[in-house]
Amino acid sequence: MLYRQSKSKLILHASFMKREYGSLIGKNLKELHEKGYRFTCIVSDGSTGIRNAVIRVYGHIPHQICMAHIHRQATNGLGKYPKEEKVRKLKKLADHLWRIESKEAREWWKNQVNQWIREHGLFVGETRWDTTGHWWYIHGGVRKCVRALKTAYEDCFVFLDHPLMPKTTNEMEATIGNLSMKHLVHRGMKRENLEPFIRWFIYFYNRNILSQRKTTKA
Repeated sequence: MLYRQSKSKLILHASFMKREYGSLIGKNLKELHEKGYRFTCIVSDGSTGIRNAVIRVYGHIPHQICMAHIHRQATNGLGKYPKEEKVRKLKKLADHLWRIESKEAREWWKNQVNQWIREHGLFVGETRWDTTGHWWYIHGGVRKCVRALKTAYEDCFVFLDHPLMPKTTNEMEATIGNLSMKHLVHRGMKRENLEPFIRWFIYFYNRNILSQRKTTKA
């Protein structure tokens, strides 16, 4: 888990965990608070652990769920070029997320999504059975898309009430991508050496950022 302040490339904190447990994330947030960091809002991928930790430590601070994550969840199961017209329309509604910049646009979009769900509810709920009595939903990707868009109704548009809040975690993703590339070069590294390696990278990464700031000011 990496924590970073928006518009600042410095990594504030790094934590290592097998899963995103709310208790561990809450502990990280408390450590940041004790170090003197104060946040007016939070942007994350929206996992349950992060949500619970934010509420427990910061109360009901504005919490924006990354629009890029929701969009990816919504469109991954639809395919790039859906064959059916109704699925193509659903994908267009998912892609339209990026165009919403006002509350009026959000309400129009929500109405369009709800209308699609009403018109194609039977299609979304279609199931198939095998000879053993097991069943599954035929259009799993479509169902996943609908669930993601419903999640976006409220959680993806917090930035409309807080204009300075980022709508995605892309700033953080760039840092993680840089770290992933470094790890890829050393992919034969033993597991017990991974954590020291990442901490070493973060230390020199932050030192380089601070050095660049001093050079710019000079």
